[in-house]
Amino acid sequence: MIVTDTLPDAGYAAGVPHPAIGFSIDVPDHWTVLDLNPETWDAWLRAFLDRRLAGRPNASRERGPARKALLDLLLQLHEGKVFMAAILAAEVGGDLVSASATLAWRKLDLGGDEMNLEGLRQVYLRAPASPGEDMAARRVEGVQLPVGGAVKVVTREPVTVPGTTRRQSVDMIQYFVPVLATDWLAVLTATTGDLPLAAGVEEVADGMATSLSLRSGSSGGK
Repeated sequence: MIVTDTLPDAGYAAGVPHPAIGFSIDVPDHWTVLDLNPETWDAWLRAFLDRRLAGRPNASRERGPARKALLDLLLQLHEGKVFMAAILAAEVGGDLVSASATLAWRKLDLGGDEMNLEGLRQVYLRAPASPGEDMAARRVEGVQLPVGGAVKVVTREPVTVPGTTRRQSVDMIQYFVPVLATDWLAVLTATTGDLPLAAGVEEVADGMATSLSLRSGSSGGK
């Protein structure tokens, strides 16, 4: 088996909603951008697992469960119409640490009105608690990014771990960013179930949101 340090380029599924603009966003070097295209993600998964499991004594036994968990995650992201996703998967002192970041585009029905950022902030500030959400951890604030105003929401709530029925408490940081003069929102979400990592993952989310660049007159991005 030949194992390389590089992965195939991450694909993006056709049909996932996105505005007709160009964009760019920075992902930390030590995070891995996932292939979200069902037509190409099998080859990407093979290459990713070859790299991750190279040299591990129990690689053959670990490969099946690892592939299933990753495939379940890709399917979940695809069903959620996520445009881009990246993960942190590392070991520190023998313990696995993980986090994720996603970018999705959502079209709103504004009826011709302009986006009201304060109204959007109030929606998330006053929203009823999600099942199991720790309301003491919820923070909602208006922020200013290079692309303009946005709403930042931080909370903690249980989610189902992909590939299992187990529920795990996760810290979630979301940015809701109006896309130029359109009815679209860019939704950036970063999560981690490793609560000691929460502050660091929030810094990653802040950096990604600050790096977001939007360009009218073209489509696609990276």
